[in-house]
Amino acid sequence: MNGELCPHEELAVGWAMHSLEPDEEAVVRDHLPGCPTCQRTVRSTQEVLAGIGGAVRQEQPPPRLRARLMEQIEHIPQEVPTQHRPRHAAPTPLRPQHRRRTGRVLLAAAAVLAVVAGGGYLGVRVNQLSGEVTASQSRANDLNKALGLATDPSTNRAILRDGSGKEVAIVLSNPTAGAVMPMNLKPNDSGHVYVVWGASTKAPVPLAVFDVRAGSPDPQLLSWGADAHQHTKFAVSLEPGRTAPSSPTDVLAGGQVAPA
Repeated sequence: MNGELCPHEELAVGWAMHSLEPDEEAVVRDHLPGCPTCQRTVRSTQEVLAGIGGAVRQEQPPPRLRARLMEQIEHIPQEVPTQHRPRHAAPTPLRPQHRRRTGRVLLAAAAVLAVVAGGGYLGVRVNQLSGEVTASQSRANDLNKALGLATDPSTNRAILRDGSGKEVAIVLSNPTAGAVMPMNLKPNDSGHVYVVWGASTKAPVPLAVFDVRAGSPDPQLLSWGADAHQHTKFAVSLEPGRTAPSSPTDVLAGGQVAPA
């Protein structure tokens, strides 16, 4: 049966996942010893599950970190609404047919992993998951750095507003680090970049570039230094290309450091 399909392969996946109903387990128990195809399926599924399960730690940025950052920037306590569940509320049990349906979905997904894609999928997926964890860790590190910047007594804060007075962004600046908090800036594409300008001089000076990603209003750390920190007035513009021009094309918003 080498290379052939077997109608019991889905059950073989479920056997490896320990997710079969008793009657299905009995079928596989009798069928498995005589079917090399299902034996290979069981081994492949176990390898995939072991590889994915052991390769990645589940790490997420602290859920309240950005809220703490905004609280420090605005100096206004924030109340984050939460949905409270009754303390003694019991979980809603799954009815047997729901358990079976859920099991079938898992089996179908596992079959794609172990049977269709095989071992080659494992390396690809593990790399994908590792990349996701790395990105999550990087985001958490950036949020922590921005929070430290916001709470540093030497940090200046400038709220940038557009011509109508709408708050567009917040610039944080100290002698060694800087960050921008997008508030009402639209995501830019790969052919454009936002530029922070120092506006304390007669001619605006480009200080740093940053991107605004769709669905991510997180602060963006800036390449910053003592020269940038000398400015007490800032502006932001959206420029074509990926580098800052010598002068802004169109200033979107501006503002100055708030008095101490």
